[in-house]
Amino acid sequence: MYKLLFLSCCIAIAIGATSQSRQQVDSLLKAIDKETADTTRLKLYHKIGNYYMDNNPGKAVDYFEKAQEIAKTLNRPLTVANDFYDIAFCYRLKSDYKKSLINYQQAANIYEQLKDTKRLSNALISIGIVYSETKDFKKSDDYFNQAEVLITGLKDSMQLMAIFNSRGTINDAQKRYDTAMYFLQKAYAFALSLNNEDGITQGLSNIGLTYKHQLKTAKALRYFDTTLALLQKDNAPADVMGALYNNIAATQSQAGNYEKASAAFATSIMYCRQSNNPYIEMENYRNMADMYGQMKSFQQQASYQKKYYDIKDSLFTNDNKNQLTELETDYQLGKKNIEIVKKDVEVTRQKSQRNISIIIALATVLVLAALAFFYSKIKKSNTLLKDKNELIIQQKNELQTLNQVKDRLFSIISHDLRNPLNTLHSYLKLADNETIAVEKRELFKVQTMMAVINTSDMLDNLLAWANVQIKNTQPTIIPVSITDCVHDAVSHVQSQAIQKQLSIHQQINVAVALSDYGILSIALRNLLTNAIKFSAVNKPIYVTSTNNNGKVAITVRDEGIGLTEQQIAEILNRQNNSTNGTQGEKGSGLGLFLVMELLQKINAILQIESEPDNGSSFTILLPVM
Repeated sequence: MYKLLFLSCCIAIAIGATSQSRQQVDSLLKAIDKETADTTRLKLYHKIGNYYMDNNPGKAVDYFEKAQEIAKTLNRPLTVANDFYDIAFCYRLKSDYKKSLINYQQAANIYEQLKDTKRLSNALISIGIVYSETKDFKKSDDYFNQAEVLITGLKDSMQLMAIFNSRGTINDAQKRYDTAMYFLQKAYAFALSLNNEDGITQGLSNIGLTYKHQLKTAKALRYFDTTLALLQKDNAPADVMGALYNNIAATQSQAGNYEKASAAFATSIMYCRQSNNPYIEMENYRNMADMYGQMKSFQQQASYQKKYYDIKDSLFTNDNKNQLTELETDYQLGKKNIEIVKKDVEVTRQKSQRNISIIIALATVLVLAALAFFYSKIKKSNTLLKDKNELIIQQKNELQTLNQVKDRLFSIISHDLRNPLNTLHSYLKLADNETIAVEKRELFKVQTMMAVINTSDMLDNLLAWANVQIKNTQPTIIPVSITDCVHDAVSHVQSQAIQKQLSIHQQINVAVALSDYGILSIALRNLLTNAIKFSAVNKPIYVTSTNNNGKVAITVRDEGIGLTEQQIAEILNRQNNSTNGTQGEKGSGLGLFLVMELLQKINAILQIESEPDNGSSFTILLPVM
């Protein structure tokens, strides 16, 4: 919210100060024409670029690129990277996201080479924001995750607060309100620990907006009221107060409290006029038109819509006037530059004789360059041939990998679907037995439907795993509810456990960990299936989650037939073969192989503890929050 307010204020100031700032730019341009020292010209180009960044980002790009060329000549890589960063920001203002991403990436590459972690993290955050503006939220999350890792290493609480606020706002825009609230609460906690007043008010306001978007108006208003009390205590600027009252009014309107909404709108408009900020005032009129539309007061709705468009049209006209003023100034400055060029011609004539010797030297250089060109062309052809050979080998290896994945996929499907289908077969036999009571047959019918649903879910998960393998896509690592994941996995295997009269006990001491929900669910389901397979009738199975040396440990323990050390080694080396269960259950031996493959995707570890005839414990170690 504050970024938007700040941007609006900048626009308002720029409209009123164009003439004065333009005179400063004219003097800077004149100084560049007279200055010969590269270091001084570099500073002047940066000053002009920063001026145009607010009102003409396209022109700002030209001056930052000129500055960058000088920085390259002076061998200043940090300045070159900073220019890439500024150019990227200008393209972002122009909504040219492709060029913005290219320049942000260039800046990030140089920061990484210079080992400038703080600037690198800022570049990664900016890339994440651009991807969010293009609605590519997956890539946005990836870059925010990279930035968060760097900032955590720096132990920079202010930057962590900023990145959590950004991630919360972006998740709110995706309507992922639980994740948004998670990040916004973390940002607010950092603000409280730092006693940062701006961070506290921003955190409260952002949390209130998220509650508003969830239609939880009572909670939203409580947060807005707390924010209002803090801002009134600190005598906040009028434009900030106007924006907050606009949010309060829109929330009251959403709740149907139209009298309170009207009063808040009036207060917001008063603050907007005090701060001479037409942008927030325009937003008030749009919200008021929506409110009167809800109230079926269409005449009032039309009136406020007209006010909204009147301000919008006037702002557009002012922007055009500023552009015309700049064009006129550029024209006058061009005339002055022509006079300077005429003087330069005289100076050039005097230098012509000196240039004759330079031309001779250049001719020699050209001959040598031609020889070097032909040599380079031959070398390039050889390199191209080598690259093509390497590409052929790479494509061959990829084809072999795809065939292996295909074979694994069909093997896994035949293994994991066998037991559910056997269960379905048993249920259907019992349901057709007319000697069984109607109530029991209805129970069998319900159990059969659950088995069908579970089998369908299992197919979806297996196909998702195959997709990860074939496309080599990255899993989504987010905070995952261990309670829900374990409950889902137990539900999938409950019918198998009932058949063997086994009881599954859950004791979840750590409720959340960083993981991919789908992958973790498949892994737990396979471990539980394995425990059921090798447990005798009437034996218990335990599922627990605990803290283990900075990791979250999820353990599936049974009292079955156990494993030898050789069998454990074969499992960990992905070389295990199929073994029949306690009641002759058969499998393909790929269940634990699937677990090992999937856990590798989420950087998790599988530990096995077992002795023959004393049961087994399979533990998944995940990163803690």
